[in-house]
Amino acid sequence: MITGQLGRAFQLAEKHKLDVNTILELTKVIAKEVNNSPKIEEKILQQMIQILENNKTILKEAT
Repeated sequence: MITGQLGRAFQLAEKHKLDVNTILELTKVIAKEVNNSPKIEEKILQQMIQILENNKTILKEAT
């Protein structure tokens, strides 16, 4: 794995309070399925992270 990707995964995980492995897996799936420019893949990753954050908030409010 490219060191830059791993570093980015740690940054995003810390910022969004997610597991690093979750970020890495999302990145792999997006790269495989989207197969587009890194800029587009980054935007999709950010949207997926936002969805996860929203789901966490909803689950916290429901309990």
